[in-house]
Parts: sequence; structure tokens; C-alpha cells
Amino acid sequence: MSGTLHGLGLGPGDPELITLRSWRVISLAPVIAYPEGPSGRSRVRSIAAPFMPDDVEELPLSIPFGATGAVLEDAYDRAAAIISARLDEGKDVALLCLGDPLTYGTFGKLAARLARSHPVRVTPGISAPQAAAARVGRTLVEGNQPLKLLPATMDEDMLLAECMNRHAALAILKVGENLSRVCDALVRSGRLDQALVVEELDGADERVLPLREALSSADGEARYFSLVLVWPRA
Repeated sequence: MSGTLHGLGLGPGDPELITLRSWRVISLAPVIAYPEGPSGRSRVRSIAAPFMPDDVEELPLSIPFGATGAVLEDAYDRAAAIISARLDEGKDVALLCLGDPLTYGTFGKLAARLARSHPVRVTPGISAPQAAAARVGRTLVEGNQPLKLLPATMDEDMLLAECMNRHAALAILKVGENLSRVCDALVRSGRLDQALVVEELDGADERVLPLREALSSADGEARYFSLVLVWPRA
């Protein structure tokens, strides 16, 4: 009998923001998996660490963040095979995810590979845009205002077109090395002064500042875990 793959959303960084369900699954899981970058460190593991059993089996999954195409797909294939081996043994696997598992995360790619032969259960988490708006204490949208969630990696013309809708709030993720192209789209759409950049939310190096200031000091790049919030124009 197969084990169950649990996709656990742990929020942006503060361990106190994980849900009771995620805490329960982590505390009982025989196997815990998490993505790990080239540095060998895992931010999401550090969130879950206070709740992980001493005897749990850990599965660090090597994911080349920022890679694309065949390199990234091969990494997902290898990670899915590692998890599948434990599920085939009848062990439940808790896969730790930053933010929400189904929003621009590793989990969706792995679940698509594993759900054909294994049961999958998802526990949602607080996404970075929600947590960032709470950090700055400012309502992101209200009334009939739309909210658009955008990847900074999207086509430049499409990004500009989305920014031109001045009545919509924007949450732009995957900023990092794409900071200058995000700023360019916001300058051209006349929205730069309505934007904030939030870096390393809930981390020791957290920084929140107007995007115009970040552009002048960041040499076109932001830290890896960064997002931009843009408020609608009045």
C-alpha cells in the first residue's frame, strides 16, 4: 500500500505562521522532504526544524533554482523518483514548501509526476503577498479592485501590459535578478511610486523599502526571496 505525499505550505518564514495541520503532519511524518539549493541550505527546512521528530528521515532534494528547460525538468524527475521510493515502501512523505504549495512552487511539478500512482494531500499556506501586505500594514485590495499575481520572469511586453492597468493591485514574484525589468515596466506605466519591494520576508535580513530606493542601490538585482507589491492608483 502506498504512502501519502503531503504538500505542506509553511508560509514565508516565520514558524508561527504554519497551520496546525502542517504542524501535525510534520510532527508525525516518518519522512520529510524539502528542496535544497546549490548552497546546501534550505530555508523551508529551517521553518519546520522546531517541529521535526528527532528520528525522522530527511530527503534533501537538489533543485537548481533559477534553471530552466531540460536541466530543471531532469532535477524534478530525480526528486520525484527519490520520493516515490519512500511512498512505495508505504511511508508517508511530508514535502515542505515555502508559502503556498500550489503557487509558483516546487510542489506542483513533483505532484504532477507522483499523483498518477500515489495519493496526494495538500495543506495550503500563507503566501508571500499576503504576509508582505501584513508586514507593511496596508490593505492590498478592497471593494471591487482586482489583484494580479505576476511572475517577474514573464515576457517583457506582457509584464508591461499588466502593469498598465492602474486600477489593479499587483504582486510580482520571482523578482531577484529581474528587478531592473520590473522597475522598467513600472516606470513606463507610471506606477513606480506606488511600489514597494520586500526582501527576505521574516528572515534575519528582511528589508522593506520603496522600489525607487531599491533600484538606486541594488545594481538591477534584489535578493533571491523578493517580491514587489504595487498598489492601485487612486
